[in-house]
Amino acid sequence: MKPLTFSLALVIILGISLDTQAQLRKNLPTPYDYSGPIINRTTPTVQHSLNQFFQKINVQMSHSYEMSFAAYGGGVQNINAYTNTLQFAFSPKLQGRVDVSFLHSPFGGNTPGFSSNANGIQQGFSPQVMIRNAELNYQISDKAFLRVQYQQLPNTMGYNPYSRFNPYRSYGMWY
Repeated sequence: MKPLTFSLALVIILGISLDTQAQLRKNLPTPYDYSGPIINRTTPTVQHSLNQFFQKINVQMSHSYEMSFAAYGGGVQNINAYTNTLQFAFSPKLQGRVDVSFLHSPFGGNTPGFSSNANGIQQGFSPQVMIRNAELNYQISDKAFLRVQYQQLPNTMGYNPYSRFNPYRSYGMWY
């Protein structure tokens, strides 16, 4: 009886562990089948146009990261800024520059005028993206050039008398 159960167990174990082949019905459509070309070669795309544009001009990209910490009047403040700078040379006489910054406060703070939670972590400063500098420079001649510039700077904070965060001002909130 023992050899019979051993043989039967061996046959069952081998039967379960062997690879089996099954028939697969072909030509069944699935939602993952591609029915046409994957790469668009017939009509120009936005990426193609941007590629052609950037091949004609000289583009340089640089990155910087600033950290500022301050302790004053019983409070602390920190604001960090990651800045991506793109410089374009459209021609020898026409150049441009764009500085895009991401401002955030990873360590919080307890600056007066900002709301804080029970742990004293600053709640009032929310991360923001800003254009710190965007300019277009055109050199008219050797002694003259034209500059069109836009700057967006963060609001003043702390004890500035004109700041909306100043708790000691005598006028109402303005934005």
